Formats: sequence, structure tokens, C-alpha cells
Amino acid sequence: MAFKIIEANGKAQIVSPYNPEFVDKIKKMGGRWDSAAKVWTVDPRNVEMVRQAMREVYGQDDRPADLVSVKVTMLSSKSEGRGPVVMLGRTIASAWGRDSGARIGEGVVFVEGGADSGGSVKNWETVVTKGSVIIIHDVPRALAEANPEGLTLEILAEETPNLAALQEERERLLARVAEIDAILAG
Repeated sequence: MAFKIIEANGKAQIVSPYNPEFVDKIKKMGGRWDSAAKVWTVDPRNVEMVRQAMREVYGQDDRPADLVSVKVTMLSSKSEGRGPVVMLGRTIASAWGRDSGARIGEGVVFVEGGADSGGSVKNWETVVTKGSVIIIHDVPRALAEANPEGLTLEILAEETPNLAALQEERERLLARVAEIDAILAG
């Protein structure tokens, strides 16, 4: 997830992923959406309040954070009327109408199950099905550990590089570089 706060032209420009709760909060700070630049603009004196809102909604702000991947198991379906399904500050899936289907959010993987759209034409919804197993990447560790939504989740261990394989690849590449050097010198 990209978070940036840039001060330019007497305004603070805010870059963040879409989240309806954040939209609500930033509008209450006088935030205006600049569709051309795809940023929120606010008075620069409100930057610390914007950072606080980011931490409340996303679990992080524009400063570096300890990020983890989590596995969420859906014990029941979760739906959101006329909007995206959001968990741990991340858009999991979003639909645009009853028959639109659902688009999976950035950094989200459905290992089992899936998401769809449903409801009626006027009251459509985004639905994540019961039994879905979802991997959500780049979740702030503090938010995952706090688990404010009471999700059935597991923080996944970071994959450590296979040092033997890396050493083997390094030796192979160095041998190839030596071959190329010999051809060029020859």
C-alpha cells in the first residue's frame, strides 16, 4: 500500500488506498479530492490529524511500518451494501452493481473461496463467501496483532531466502560472467 504526504502549492497532498472510513474522516478535515492528481488535498496544518486518521483506519501512516502477511479464514460470509468489503484497513473485494462480480483488492489473494456481487439492482452488495481463506499482504504488524475486528487470522512467517540456492545461482552467474569476459577478450 502506498501512503504519501507531499506539501506543494500551499496544500498537503495525501496519497492512500481507497477506504470509505478514511474518506469520511478526511472530508471532516476539509479534505478535497483532486481527481486529476488522484490525491486528497488538505490544509498543511492538518497533516498530523491526517496521519492519526491513517493510523486509525489503515494501522499505519506515511512513515515506515513493520508489515506482515496474514491469513484470514472466513467463518461466515461478510457483505457490504453498495461498497467494498474492508478488513484490517484493506479493500478485500469491491463490486459496482448486483451483476458486476467483485474485483479483488490489491495485495489480496483468495486461497479458497472467493468474492462476488449480489443483492438487488438498487441495493447491491459485495460479498466474501463463508469458508474463504484469504492472504492479505502488507498489513501493519501492530494492527494484525490487535485484530480489532475479531477475525480468525494467523500472522504468516516471513519466507527466508534459500541460502544454498542463492549461493549456487551466484556461482553459476559468476561462471557465466567469466565465459563472457573470455569471449570479449578473445
